[in-house]
Formats: sequence, C-alpha cells, structure tokens
Amino acid sequence: MCYHISNEDEQELRTFNLPIKKLEQFKTKYDMNGFEKPFIPVISKEDPKSIDMYRWRLVPTWVKEEKEWKANTLNARNDELFTKASYKNYWRNRCLVLCTGFFEPHYPKGEKEYESWYIKPAEGGMFMLGAIYSPWNGMNTVSIVTTDASPLMAKVHNDGERQPLVLDGDAALAWLIPDLTQMEMTDLMRYEYPDEKLTTYRVMDGIYSTKVDTNKPGAIKPYERPKPDVLTLFDLD
Repeated sequence: MCYHISNEDEQELRTFNLPIKKLEQFKTKYDMNGFEKPFIPVISKEDPKSIDMYRWRLVPTWVKEEKEWKANTLNARNDELFTKASYKNYWRNRCLVLCTGFFEPHYPKGEKEYESWYIKPAEGGMFMLGAIYSPWNGMNTVSIVTTDASPLMAKVHNDGERQPLVLDGDAALAWLIPDLTQMEMTDLMRYEYPDEKLTTYRVMDGIYSTKVDTNKPGAIKPYERPKPDVLTLFDLD
C-alpha cells in the first residue's frame, strides 16, 4: 500500500524543467496523507510536457456524490486494474505521480506495534510512481498503482509485502505512451526498480496516526531514540 508520500520542496518539481499548472493547489508537506485527499503533482499521458495537480483518491465518473463512494481508491492493485469496477475503465488514463519519497509500516519480529519507515531515491531527486486517473467533478482524481514488493521492500513492508510501482528511464516514458495495450501495461507493471537505488530507514513514530502532527522534518529524518529521563528511570522524580 502507499497512503503517505512526501513532497517537502517545491524546487524539486522545477528540476523537471516543465511548466507547472495549478501550482496554487500544491501544498508542500513532509507527510502527505492520502486520506486528506491532497492535490499532488503528476505528469499525464494527456500532456507529458507539463506538470499538473491531480486530487489523490480516484473517483469513478459515474459517482454522483463522493460521500456515497465508500471504496478506498488511494491505491490500485496491479492484479485488479483491468477487472475491478473501480479501475477497469481507467487503465488507459495513465500518469506519473511525483514525490520525494513514500512511507510504509514495518512490524519488528514479535511486535504488534508498527514502526514508520521512509523510502527515498538513494541519489536524491524524485520518484515517478505509476498511477491511473479518472476525471470527476471538474478535476482529475488519481490512484497510485501498487505491485508485489521487491526483496528489500518486502523486508520493510513485511506485513503486506506491497509497494508502489516505481518507474524510471524508459519505463517511465513508456507508461505515458497513449496506445499501450493491456499486455504492454502488464509488462510495465512488472518493472523492477533496483533496490540499490532505494534508501530506506525508520522515521518518527505515528506517521499513520491521526493524533500526531507529522508535517515536520522528523517525518523524513532517521529515527532518533528518545533520551531516557534519568530521574524517571530510577524513580527519583
């Protein structure tokens, strides 16, 4: 799954040297929570020479009121893309979601509580995540495609062993080809982004909690164990 991404620096978008549409809708955040339905930057097959802002959470065109749409469509599984009612009419609507990183939960062996882990490009810059979109109510709404996890990502997201579809180079360009067949798209969804090009580490607790403010630098910095309170430790307070 991929419900949280980071986009903490607008300048990263400018490295693509493309015009940016609706920039006023883009709000930089260390932790972008998909359940808050933010506008996120994409490059679409409809206009691959610009960056646009699509609203996260795909809503099918036939839905009249979003409050009536109960499905979780922040992500679209690669093995359901062509058959599930939520997605099957939109596989031709492909785009690349741009982000500086994404988050996954990790469960240490024998523990019930998860840790928050962050994944970013090892050499910096931005990920390009394969996604699909649906036009709805005057805007485009987007869902990030997920696939089976790579060996490294399976160790990080060890509960579900899934990850977003990370594309680069020719694979990213191919994702935006207008007339891809289902077979060609299926092949692209098998693309294996090299594990050695990923940096992964634990970050602050609470990324998936609604009670914790995660829009802070600690959301994307390596975890630091809280220093013990010596007085409390020895019951001297």
